[in-house]
Amino acid sequence: MAYTNPSPSAGPGNPPGTSPQPPEVAAQEKYHALIIDSGAIIKQTAFTHLHTSATNFYTVPAVLSEIRDAVSRKHLEDFQLRLQSLNNKQIETRTPSQEAVRAMSEFARKTGDYAQLSGVDLQVLALLYDLEVEAANLYNNGNIDHVRREPKR
Repeated sequence: MAYTNPSPSAGPGNPPGTSPQPPEVAAQEKYHALIIDSGAIIKQTAFTHLHTSATNFYTVPAVLSEIRDAVSRKHLEDFQLRLQSLNNKQIETRTPSQEAVRAMSEFARKTGDYAQLSGVDLQVLALLYDLEVEAANLYNNGNIDHVRREPKR
């Protein structure tokens, strides 16, 4: 059976077209960061393996304010407790930079998606951009050439 190592951006699991990985290999692969959005919490997405799929967990303040009903709040609380007890981690709440919000807004305008994105959606995308820039500064001498500035045509 052939095993391939996914690229760092591929995350845990198997990239399309590859064979399943043995448990000892799959267990070591994690996303560097996972951004939690309100949709997964409100829809009661199963967090069975989510707590082990990333090294760090983030969200934006606006996502937490969208979680209003008791059942969804309990779901989020259970996930946070699981993160704390099993991984000694917690969800870090961060506000994205204005530069990142501008960059994501401009890109969304170019793709025609801007009108369909909420302010919270833009903040989540901007946080992703900020985290990508931080990782590039740590591991790639600040080079973010792999991030598109123009949409594919």
